[in-house]
Amino acid sequence: MTNYHSDEKNRRRKHSEEMLSRLSTAMEAYPPAFQGNSLNLLFLDDAKPIRSGRQYISGLDSPKLCDDRREYLVSEENDLWPFPSYNIFRRPDPLVLSERLYETFDTAEDILPTQRDIGRILHEKAVKFNPDIVLLMVVDGLSYYDLPDRKDIRPCLVNGVSITEFGFREVIGKPTVSERLFSLGYDQQLGFTYFDVKTNKLANDLYSVFGSGTVKKILTFKECLEDTDIKNMSRGFIQITGPGLDALSHHHQDEPPVKHYIDNIFERFDSLIDYFTHRHQSVLACLTADHGILWRNSLAGKWSIVNDLQVDDARSIRHIRGSRLRNYIKVKTGFGGAFSMLRIPYITRKLHNNEWGVHGGISAWESLVPLIIRIT
Repeated sequence: MTNYHSDEKNRRRKHSEEMLSRLSTAMEAYPPAFQGNSLNLLFLDDAKPIRSGRQYISGLDSPKLCDDRREYLVSEENDLWPFPSYNIFRRPDPLVLSERLYETFDTAEDILPTQRDIGRILHEKAVKFNPDIVLLMVVDGLSYYDLPDRKDIRPCLVNGVSITEFGFREVIGKPTVSERLFSLGYDQQLGFTYFDVKTNKLANDLYSVFGSGTVKKILTFKECLEDTDIKNMSRGFIQITGPGLDALSHHHQDEPPVKHYIDNIFERFDSLIDYFTHRHQSVLACLTADHGILWRNSLAGKWSIVNDLQVDDARSIRHIRGSRLRNYIKVKTGFGGAFSMLRIPYITRKLHNNEWGVHGGISAWESLVPLIIRIT
């Protein structure tokens, strides 16, 4: 059985590599269409995405000369595209992808949806489907690679340092998701948080535009379902920021029950969707995370502790506040300044015995979170 799964995995990997090679070759003659997992596009060199097939085709009839460059279509307009389409649905190996992501991080921001795109995506889908309820659930720590390889789970880029303070703020955005939806008439808005907005600065920032009395601190998730205001909601927006795998990764005696925690996340997400659908209300629901987790066992025996940093730089294991010039570091600005993010397998210090996962650096595990959107 083990050999079968290993052979099947290798067969799919070779098939993906072959299709990617054929896609790259095709671009020398014409702009092909791409369908599948966009992470594969990071392995293309000197290629640019075409976002609008209609606009591109209309430009072909223009007297203005087209740019001479390698291009491919990534759009839902593939049925109108006159050139062949290449399908690569398998997601890349996370270790190989991590190296590529470090090298092509700026390119990844153009190819993948980022956290700051989530507000726009929800706004556009709310306009298109006009649901009764829009739900946004953001959890603290959940990697795209923690979940199975399924078409309904899209990779979303943490386009900066992969820490809680940055990721949550990027998802909520400016203008905030709340403001975007309020402009569409979703004036019944509720926020649920496990932290007090009066004493926790991050929680206060995430719910700063919500009205007085519409943000509620909860101890357990079932309080959301029992809330009186939810029961009276007819056209509204619900924002929930809650626990994921972050705390589990940092401090846990013995091996953490990751699958159990992931199952709990989806049980909560599904329970809210079911609550409204049972009331015959349509729902646009989104589940995502602030950052991913690079699990200890993912790089077992491969970790490399750097030895050319100051003592203060080792406070965080995968990132440094400020700019450092090293061949294992990429510097990105945002959220109050510059951050130096370490590539894998580098860490600033040895992992503690109860430290099962880390985040803050650049890797497929840390820098990619799931973007799950359901419409009922």
